[in-house]
Amino acid sequence: MPAPEPAGPASGPRRRFRWVWRGLVFLILVGLVFILGSINVPFLEPDEPSEVILLYVFSTVVFLAFIIYGLVLTRYLARLYTEHRARQLGSKFKTKMVVGALALSLLPVIALFFLSYALVNRTLAKWFPRPLEIVRDDAVYIVEYLLRQHEDRARELARSLAENPDLQHQLASRNAAGLQQTLVRVAERRKLHWAAVVDTAGQPLAVHRHAGARGDFLHKLPELLEPRDAVAYTTSEKVSDSHFSLARVRVESARGVPLGAVVVAQPLSATLLAKVAEIESESQAYEAITQERKSYRWQALLILLLITILILLAGTWSALTLAKQVTVPIQALAIATEEVSRGNFDYRVNCPAQDELGTLVASFNQMTAQLGESRRRLEQAVRELDQRRQWMEAILESIPTGVVTLSPDLRILNANTGAEQFLASARGDARLEERLDPDTAAACAELISQAAHAGFAARPMDFRLSHRIAHVAVSVSALRHGGQSEGYVLVLDDLTDLLKAQKAAAWQEVAQRIAHEIKNPLTPIQLSADRIRRYLERDREADPVERGRYRDLIAQCASLIAQEVHGLKALVDEFSRFARFPRVQPVPTQLNQVVESTLALYRDSANGIRLRSELAVNLPVIPADPDLLRRVLINLIENATEAVARAVTKEIVVRTRHLPRQRCVELTVSDTGPGISPENKERLFLPFFSTKASGMGLGLAIVSRIVAEHHGRISIEDNTPTGASFRVELPTETPATA
Repeated sequence: MPAPEPAGPASGPRRRFRWVWRGLVFLILVGLVFILGSINVPFLEPDEPSEVILLYVFSTVVFLAFIIYGLVLTRYLARLYTEHRARQLGSKFKTKMVVGALALSLLPVIALFFLSYALVNRTLAKWFPRPLEIVRDDAVYIVEYLLRQHEDRARELARSLAENPDLQHQLASRNAAGLQQTLVRVAERRKLHWAAVVDTAGQPLAVHRHAGARGDFLHKLPELLEPRDAVAYTTSEKVSDSHFSLARVRVESARGVPLGAVVVAQPLSATLLAKVAEIESESQAYEAITQERKSYRWQALLILLLITILILLAGTWSALTLAKQVTVPIQALAIATEEVSRGNFDYRVNCPAQDELGTLVASFNQMTAQLGESRRRLEQAVRELDQRRQWMEAILESIPTGVVTLSPDLRILNANTGAEQFLASARGDARLEERLDPDTAAACAELISQAAHAGFAARPMDFRLSHRIAHVAVSVSALRHGGQSEGYVLVLDDLTDLLKAQKAAAWQEVAQRIAHEIKNPLTPIQLSADRIRRYLERDREADPVERGRYRDLIAQCASLIAQEVHGLKALVDEFSRFARFPRVQPVPTQLNQVVESTLALYRDSANGIRLRSELAVNLPVIPADPDLLRRVLINLIENATEAVARAVTKEIVVRTRHLPRQRCVELTVSDTGPGISPENKERLFLPFFSTKASGMGLGLAIVSRIVAEHHGRISIEDNTPTGASFRVELPTETPATA
């Protein structure tokens, strides 16, 4: 949207003139509305036809002015609606200004409207005072009260007639003639206008009418007898220009048995009847006068509505004008905001503005300058991060170790060049098990499951490649953020060449140690054989005494040769057992039972050594070979027994516990011996290494191999306060093998 052009020199005076005549027209319109709304303006009292014509002229001018103002305002509102539909910049602000002006005007205008309406009601209340209405209402009430009193009088006359003993007797005996005489006698004495006696079925038995009485009320008997449960009942009846009160009272015997009923009709006096008619006539006349009050109220209400609409029109017009003055800088800011949203942080608002809008424009320009500087710094940081990323990728691509990034559902996200030899098409969007053989995939899945619980897991595996079997050290690290798994990092290190070199070095060391062990007994054997040969040469010339001494020496040398040969045979047997390691036969095994059965062998051969156990409760069953585990435990206990032989405190503790996080059980054998030096800890599980003078160095090597065949781990730690502690960890589940 182009920026609005600045106003020319003549636009200022023209705009001021336009404001002046608009204000004058508005004031004239307000004055005319005030004159029309005034009731007591002396020169506009419509006493003559000319004044009536002038009043009509004022009304017409006001009506036309409202029509013109309404049309102009409608034009502005229609333009605003069109701009809003077209999403023109500033249209929403104008709309909010108009809505806000209307909202702000409504409260005071409505309050003024109701206040003025209340004043009109007070004026009308003075014209039609409340005491007059009270007098009218009281008169009506008195009339109603007198009518009720007349009905009560009729009911009392009927009750006195019903309680007459003679009438009750005649009614009980159903003596119609006597009942008629009694009714006439009593009615004449009490001056009853009309009276009748009926039985329980409502049939008239006796009727009395006063001389000159008007009206027959036998047709009212069903209505009077309808409420049968009521002892007495009264009503009114108009006959011609007379008003009668009718009363019915039930007649009962002394025992309370209903015998019938008495009906009495008494007329209202002529004087009272005339007053009642006069009061009703005056009340109707007053009601007709009050109808004029309603027309006055409606006239005042229309004038107030006219003023209210005028104020709302003025508020809406003012809001549109104010919005137009504010829209120019707002539109400039909106254009600048769109430019900034497109990334143009060098855009500046050059529209002149005053007061708070000027502060807003300056703040916006300052903000865009800061955003531009921040973006330049961010781009520099992104470039540095990209350089570091490229550097890390170059390092990962150059190292032979394979690094694979996996998603939580084990989908390959990224892999370096070193991983291509293990994973076919590793850079594609594929799952890990699709790039490995089934056994290797199952082993990796098990290792990843362990890493998901422990955070890290590692295990050597054999990868079946197209042309060879690679011995690979596999380690998995779980990536977590906020307690949620975000994936895994799989590191594959080919140890084939290293293992070959280690095996060659191990066999070289074994050969050297075997040669050393064999060479040691060969020296005394050779020396003994040389001595035997020399003494045999001397035996030919020696006397019998010397021959006896030679024979003893030969026997001694032969015994030494036999002893050394036996040692060589034992060495060969141990080496054969180490070479011919039995195959592990895993079965569900309870480690505590293996420990208890093994410790039972040492109950009677303690030799002053305290052997105790601390076994965990509810230890899970593990897949293991119980015979081989017993062999491991015996070897560890034998080593501990020899270690504490010369200790002051001779104690061996065997412990078991469950490690659910690592998914394994732990067997610990601790002693209070002298312990093992740090330099010997690393070599302790190597073949032919022993810290004992008489040891072959194969016991712990066999133990280490048994634990490894069970997919477990063995380690040694210092015991507290003294001694050594061997720790064996065995998995609770059989891991998949690759």
